[in-house]
Amino acid sequence: MKMSSFIEKFGQDLQAQGALGGPDLEHAVSRLLPALEPVLQARLLEALSEVAKDVKEQLPGGRIEARLREDEIEFVFLPDNDLPREAPSDLNARITLRLPEDLKSRIEQAATHEGISLNSWLLKASERGSYSVTLSAGRRQLKGKGRS
Repeated sequence: MKMSSFIEKFGQDLQAQGALGGPDLEHAVSRLLPALEPVLQARLLEALSEVAKDVKEQLPGGRIEARLREDEIEFVFLPDNDLPREAPSDLNARITLRLPEDLKSRIEQAATHEGISLNSWLLKASERGSYSVTLSAGRRQLKGKGRS
C-alpha cells in the first residue's frame, strides 16, 4: 500500500475543512500541508507498527513488522529465531558512532517501546537494513547487496 495515497486523501479532507472557514483559512491550510507530510508519515507508520504489535500476540513463533520502503508500506513476518543475538560471545566487535542528540533519544525511545536494549535495537536495525549475498551457480558467482 502506498503511504502517499493516504496522506493525499488526508490533505484533501483537511483542505475541504479549511474551505469551510473561508479563503484565509483555506490558504493557511494549503501552506501547512507540505510541512505536515513528514509528520503524517511518521504517525501513520507508528499506528501501523502498533497494529503489527497487536497482531503479534496472535501469531505464535514470530512477529510482524511494519516497514516503509520509499513510499510503500509493507508488513513482514519475522520468525522468533530472527531476533538478534546478544550473547557476549557473539558480540566481539565494537564501533563508536556519533549521533545528534535528538536521533539518539528517538532510538532510545524505540528500543524502550520494543522492550529491548539499545544495543539489541541497533543490532536488529543494522541486520534488517543491509546484508551481502554471495551465490554460486556452477563456475559463476553472483555477488550483491540486499535490503530487507
